[in-house]
Amino acid sequence: MDTITNCQLDLETTTPVDELRFERLDEKFQSIHIISTVLLYLMFGALALFLLMIDDSLWCIITECVIMSALILNLTILRKAYLFRGYALREHDISLRRGVIFPTVTTIPYSRMQQVSIGQNPISKIFNLYSVTVVNGAQTQSSLIIQGLTKETANQIKNLVTEKIRCEHD
Repeated sequence: MDTITNCQLDLETTTPVDELRFERLDEKFQSIHIISTVLLYLMFGALALFLLMIDDSLWCIITECVIMSALILNLTILRKAYLFRGYALREHDISLRRGVIFPTVTTIPYSRMQQVSIGQNPISKIFNLYSVTVVNGAQTQSSLIIQGLTKETANQIKNLVTEKIRCEHD
């Protein structure tokens, strides 16, 4: 029978989560976000142009300028968000890093995981990208989704996590 230990950890010698080497997502994932963002802003811009044709007041022109400025800002942030976003697989847990303005790192130990699955939404299917969803036992955050993966990478992560879940629960 294995002996369970509960040794004290020294904060000076443990690797902080923010120093992990996070794996980047496929570059096509950034393209999905850029295309969907541009389409959304084009819809807003078309609505503003429609309102401008009905009423050529100054507020319609200001609205159009705000929409275009927001599009440029959003595309700039999307590039930085793509470079920041990533995942890290470790011996006992998996971490997901996302967010540029409000950065977040979510770490789930394999012992808390209950299920892992691979999926695609209609847009990622066009780009041949997949996501891995890991469901855990916590009620506050029930899953962790790693998006923007190739089929091979998604299968490797699923197989690794499935094996780790099996080992942790045995």
